[in-house]
Amino acid sequence: MTKNYEIAFNTNFVASLTGASIAQLNSWDKQGLVCPSVLKSEGRGTIRLYSFKDIVEAKTVAYLRGTKISLADIKLAVNYLRNTFDFKSPLSELVLISNGKDVLCAPSSEINDIYSQWLAANRGGQLVMPYVVPFGAITQDINSAIKKYNERIEQAEKQDKSKMVSLKDIEGKVFGVSGKVHRQRA
Repeated sequence: MTKNYEIAFNTNFVASLTGASIAQLNSWDKQGLVCPSVLKSEGRGTIRLYSFKDIVEAKTVAYLRGTKISLADIKLAVNYLRNTFDFKSPLSELVLISNGKDVLCAPSSEINDIYSQWLAANRGGQLVMPYVVPFGAITQDINSAIKKYNERIEQAEKQDKSKMVSLKDIEGKVFGVSGKVHRQRA
């Protein structure tokens, strides 16, 4: 069975997968932003071959460009992450998001961690959001609570029914309410 990282992809195929034009891919290669790692260009008319990881990087740049992030800001972000956090390929190693102005990442923690710090990588690591709503953790907590609740209900239903008190008995003893409706006379 062939693994994705063992296959080489040509520029035309990478362009079709990522939505980037061939000219964009060539430009990104010349600028050192996304370079083909399998076979590099040796001048005009030569073939470039990309790995799976290279395609992820190209798709990430295409996504960020689609959110109106400038290529200069993407380069700033990549250089910051490479130099500050020692990521060799931040475009394929990190979860990057965009708010339309910044390239945001949480390089040192899980993205669903409530204490994760999101940085604007294109602004020299400026802290953007000290806390992110941890949807993964929230849904996990809710699911766990529901499971425990259901287990308690099942356990209660399995108990001896003779020990259970009827709702009518509780209403009468605790609230002084009976099942009869009293009508006031006018």
